[in-house]
Amino acid sequence: MPIFRCEFDVKGDLVLPAYVSELELSSKAGFTTTFRNGPPDTEGHPTRLVAIVVGPAESIDSAQDDLRRDLAEQLDLLVFATHSRFQIIAPRRLIEWEAGQKTRQFKVFHTVDARYPSDPELIREYLETVQALDQATPPAFTRTALKYFRYGLLDNRPEDQFMRLWLALEIIAENVKEKELVPIACPVCNAPMTCAACGTGPARAPMAKQAIEDLIAKIVGTAAQDISRRQFKTRNGLMHGRRPESIEAECKVPLPAIVNELGILTWHAIMSTIPVGDGPPLDCGHRDGDFASKSLVMSMLGTFDHTGDGPHPTQDKTPSVEIKMVTTFRSPSGEADISK
Repeated sequence: MPIFRCEFDVKGDLVLPAYVSELELSSKAGFTTTFRNGPPDTEGHPTRLVAIVVGPAESIDSAQDDLRRDLAEQLDLLVFATHSRFQIIAPRRLIEWEAGQKTRQFKVFHTVDARYPSDPELIREYLETVQALDQATPPAFTRTALKYFRYGLLDNRPEDQFMRLWLALEIIAENVKEKELVPIACPVCNAPMTCAACGTGPARAPMAKQAIEDLIAKIVGTAAQDISRRQFKTRNGLMHGRRPESIEAECKVPLPAIVNELGILTWHAIMSTIPVGDGPPLDCGHRDGDFASKSLVMSMLGTFDHTGDGPHPTQDKTPSVEIKMVTTFRSPSGEADISK
């Protein structure tokens, strides 16, 4: 496979000492990562690390994802070894990196949160809704679920978002489930089981899985079986260490779409526990059920010639292009839209 080189910005608790220019790390999968300090802040402290990953990929279209995946696995080990935080912020530049290659393709990237800049839509009605929800005195377990719902929206990776939202859903399900004992059902026909010796039907408290399935059924009705199956497959897969790609293949649904589905379920589950009464309707914002975090990655593809000595161009001989994005919230007429 062809070889590529990609630079990533990495935020971390550790940077290189001033007397070390770079450190190199090789993975068993055949990738090499070189760490360098990023630019300093006004006080002279490095603001980040730059991780330069070199390794094989099928094409320039898939290279950034392949190299990022290896870097993430190495950072998992680095976090474990140092008890320190390291987070990949964004790719910067990707270059074909075959030794001796003269004409090379490259990509430069500009990455922003898909919801940047923030919408100028924080209106008074939303704060009135917050006040009404607070005055309704949500139960303590609902307050806890609300916290994890917020955490779920803050996480950057869909697998992390899923686990936060799932925790919020399970908290609600555990606290609203029926407390009465239920018969133990036959795993084949689902009929209540009976002791062959004395005729007694054994019973138990509803399990967490059953409580979650019952809660989902109350929210979505007839679609509950398919939704529950998909959600539990995702939950079990992530909890047992499966890769997101294998879960997506089994469910035949992208993980962000599963997160969106869970976000809707969790929102309705939490809302069902807040005794708002029969007051005026609440004004709640929504994003058409879009809960999954996304990044907008813009890239420019170009070529350049390596005419110097050595198998690869030096850092100062590689192309550097800056991409900028301009956003406006003005109406097409050019006047500010103040309708909201």
